[in-house]
Amino acid sequence: MITVFGRDSSANVQAVMWCIAELGLEHERLDVGGSFGGTDTPEYRAMNPMGLVPVLKDGETVLWESPTIVRYLMREYGEHPKDPVAAAKIEQWADWTRAHFYPELIPGVFYQLFRMTVEQRSQATIDKSSAELDRLGAIVSDAITGPYFMGDQITVADYALGTLMHRYFVMEFERGDHPALARYYEALCDRPAFRDHVMKDPNVLKVAGA
Repeated sequence: MITVFGRDSSANVQAVMWCIAELGLEHERLDVGGSFGGTDTPEYRAMNPMGLVPVLKDGETVLWESPTIVRYLMREYGEHPKDPVAAAKIEQWADWTRAHFYPELIPGVFYQLFRMTVEQRSQATIDKSSAELDRLGAIVSDAITGPYFMGDQITVADYALGTLMHRYFVMEFERGDHPALARYYEALCDRPAFRDHVMKDPNVLKVAGA
């Protein structure tokens, strides 16, 4: 039995849960983090010294950091390439997403609109991140090769970028016109596992006065 520690409103938890659902793995998820607490206990810190979610426990294996967990699941239970070059071609886009797209979308836009009051909000930060997301959107649009990131199959790259697409499209901010990204998101929305685990209402995370 796989156990995932983490609240389902976390984008990082959503990526892991979406992957688990696509792979059809028996699992349980425990509400930890955010308003649920539980990340400061000695037992939890022994699993993840950062005190963040998610944590995955698979038998004796305990892992943290969402991208690491997804790669483990795909290598252990999925169809992640065994050839190092083929694997790297996929993983480079997952790493790109984490290094470039994620910081602009989540800290740059989402935190400003949902986790800060109107008085705390920096429109300059939102504008700067929106402009960078427009540039990054053009880059990644050229890289998408099929209904999903790498073609006809869901890969590690999708669990990285695809999970962010829901917030990207439901948040109200100045987005660039990228039809390839819109088509990509529509294809993901047709997948039951994506709808069940990623398409959560982000308004539950809004602070009062946001």
